[in-house]
Amino acid sequence: MGIPKFNQGEIAITVNTKFGENLGKVVELKEYLGRRYWPELEEPQHLWLVECLCNKSYLYYLYPQGRNLFRTYQGQLPECFLKRITPVSGQGVLDLQEIPVEVSDSDASV
Repeated sequence: MGIPKFNQGEIAITVNTKFGENLGKVVELKEYLGRRYWPELEEPQHLWLVECLCNKSYLYYLYPQGRNLFRTYQGQLPECFLKRITPVSGQGVLDLQEIPVEVSDSDASV
């Protein structure tokens, strides 16, 4: 799986998500959260905290425990659900040498 494909501060669009409501959202990558297991994906994924950039645009998450549907402007997304858009100028660069190799579980599905 290697290193993340994105850097903090980049702009991306959501792709290949389980819920149609999450497709095509323009998001900013706010923080790299490490490699984690994601529901319905076999391998650990590089996970990002993202924020919707369009007004009145939300991300939807289904938590299987209790079948709760949650909507938010900010949330977690694996890299496999993101496609790069031209980065903003002056973006910060993530120092990949400081990223821990730990892998943990995520309990949400997007």
